[in-house]
Amino acid sequence: MRCRPETDFPERFLDTEEVELFVDKGPARRVVVESARTHQNLILLKLAGVDSAEQAGLLRNYLVAVGPDEVVDMEDGYFHYELEGLQVFDEAGTEVGTLVEVIANPAHEIYRIAGPEGEMLVPAVDEYVLSIDLQQARIVIRPPVYAED
Repeated sequence: MRCRPETDFPERFLDTEEVELFVDKGPARRVVVESARTHQNLILLKLAGVDSAEQAGLLRNYLVAVGPDEVVDMEDGYFHYELEGLQVFDEAGTEVGTLVEVIANPAHEIYRIAGPEGEMLVPAVDEYVLSIDLQQARIVIRPPVYAED
């Protein structure tokens, strides 16, 4: 199957013996990697039990990840999966909502937060993201104020 890497370390897929398959935040399914190689900007994986193009097609919208024991430590920053699902509060301690998605962007990431007032997009920069506490499962932000027309 062809995989588009969304990692800074795509070479990990060439050495791993197993990967985890995820779809729609469901439980992971571990699968043995029979072979792996690169082709242009893709990783080509041969997974155990996936023996035809039709079987690979059934995995089209799955995310493929290395196992948790192979995750590279981040020197500064966070993995998206660590942030998604955290509760978000403003400076006064009022709950704003839940971080539902980290959106990759060339300049900086953007946090999509869903709350009772609807959704908001917050640039993931120090001006707006004041603190992230994985132990407490919370993020404190200064919500951006946009000019009215």
